[in-house]
Amino acid sequence: MSKLRYYIIDVFSSIAYQGNPLAVVDTTSTTLTSTQMKLLARQFNLSETTFICPPADPKATWRLRSFLPNGVEVFGAGHNSLGAWWWIADSGLLGDIQQDRESGQTYFQQLGDNILPVEVSRSKLGDLVVSMRQGQPHFLNQHANHDSLATSLGINACDIGLRYSGVILDRAMVVTTSPARHLLVPIRSLGVLKSVSFADKDGISKELASTESYDSGVYVFASAENESESKTPRFEARFFSPGMSMEDPATGSAAGPLAAYLWANNVLTSVENEVSQIEVLQGVRTGRRCLMNLSIEPNKEDSVNITISGTGVLVADGNIALPSSEVNF
Repeated sequence: MSKLRYYIIDVFSSIAYQGNPLAVVDTTSTTLTSTQMKLLARQFNLSETTFICPPADPKATWRLRSFLPNGVEVFGAGHNSLGAWWWIADSGLLGDIQQDRESGQTYFQQLGDNILPVEVSRSKLGDLVVSMRQGQPHFLNQHANHDSLATSLGINACDIGLRYSGVILDRAMVVTTSPARHLLVPIRSLGVLKSVSFADKDGISKELASTESYDSGVYVFASAENESESKTPRFEARFFSPGMSMEDPATGSAAGPLAAYLWANNVLTSVENEVSQIEVLQGVRTGRRCLMNLSIEPNKEDSVNITISGTGVLVADGNIALPSSEVNF
């Protein structure tokens, strides 16, 4: 029976058994059907499984295909792609990544029809660091009913919304920096954030559908500045998608939109035309503490360039049987 090499990476942490676990399958020299990829993703049963494929577009270095356990293909530039690039660099596919360079080496990833730049560098401690430029932010549908949304999350309508830096953030809305369409929901306090429940899958699915966010998820966040020793603004977040089997420990494809949401609401206090920084902490409630670093830089299009950075650690590797192409998902 033919076998494939696979790797389990804990993403957004350099400590094994922290971070967000990602299954990476090396298909650099093996062609799989979409059904075979879906079967493997279901077998791993992690929040996402990513396949490293030759690019279909000559401008890209590698093409990434990522699947949820339910077989849905996702295209967000989050932990699924950052962890895959960490493995690509760690495996030697990019050659030697040198330390102490002023900037990293730039590559290009193909996610669906999008080609996005990726920078790989080494920290002063020698850790591989992946920085991914997000797409331009788009502000889409706003959720119209706090009562029904709060009910689906097991909280009260008055718990949606927070005051930050003198600004009231009370709009739950879909913001994107990639094809992933997540519903961002500001939450009044860390105490309420902790009490949010994702048990009502059907209710959450209904609320997502009301904003045309199908096959996506809900991203709840609150200010965590008082919990941080850093001077960088920090937010804590939680994410759940009905297509996943569990709460997601880290969601880079939602953290990028959060940075755009904060910028659009004028709560980032950087000097005009300079880069702002925020930290997003996620996974605390799942026992997998993940820290994402984001930079927000105004551009000439009256918008911003958003970059998310993080590292990873290898926790397992092995062989897995290649599913038959005749098996149905």
